[in-house]
Order: sequence, then C-alpha cells, then structure tokens
Amino acid sequence: MKRTTFVLAFLAAFFVGPVAAQEGPKIAHGSVAGRPYSPAVQVGNIFWLSGKIGATPETRAMTEGRVAAETHNIMGSFQELLAEQGMDLSNVVRAVVYLIDIADYAEMNEAYGSYFLSDAPSRVTVAVAGIVAESAIEISFIAVKN
Repeated sequence: MKRTTFVLAFLAAFFVGPVAAQEGPKIAHGSVAGRPYSPAVQVGNIFWLSGKIGATPETRAMTEGRVAAETHNIMGSFQELLAEQGMDLSNVVRAVVYLIDIADYAEMNEAYGSYFLSDAPSRVTVAVAGIVAESAIEISFIAVKN
C-alpha cells in the first residue's frame, strides 16, 4: 500500500507539476467593442494573432494591385500589434494566408515577401470562398516572444 501511494505521488509530481506550472491563456490585446474576438491571445511565450484583413474603401475599389495593397495594409497592422507586445516580424513562426482567388498568389507573395527578406516563418496559403468585408485576403500569425 505504501509503495502504491509513493508511486502515485511520484507520478503526480512528475506529470501534473509541470502542467500546473504552465501559464494559462490570457488576452494580450483586448477586443474592440462589438467584435467578439481578441486580436492577440498569449499562452506562455506564444502569441496567437487573429486574422487581419486589409480592405479599405480604397483597396476594395481597386482591381489591379488590390491584393498587394491589402497585403501591405495587413502587414503594417501586424507590425503595430507586434510592437505593442514587444516583438516584431522576426518573432513570427507561422502564417496562414487566405485568398479568395488563388490566381492572386504571386501578387500576394511578392508583397508579403518584402517583409521577410530572410528567415521567413512557415506558411500555409489556401483559397477560400469568401472573406469578411469583401476582402481579397486575410492573414493570421503565431509569434513566439523570446
């Protein structure tokens, strides 16, 4: 009986201790009134950054160059959000890009690539049926604060 109790206590300390010591999720950047999501959630040193769109009245009116313009708007917005958390684009480890038309991949890639001249994060790019606010592109990031 004593041996079983010791083994259970050891296993609990070995497995439960590290889990209990981990910092739980917290809102790193508060949500905007009327929007039921947080722009950034932090779990330990990992930041999950919600998707951003770059649509403005000007970019929605564009035809040629629209995806590039929206991409630049998105990246600028992420730079501001990351700076508020004491980070920059070098902290980004994962990106997900949503395009309404996969034919816009090259235009997006050129604009996006101008922000990561070396050591770009891993990335997934997918075509979707639609994006909120008539946007042509949405991007989300995961960043790690060292």
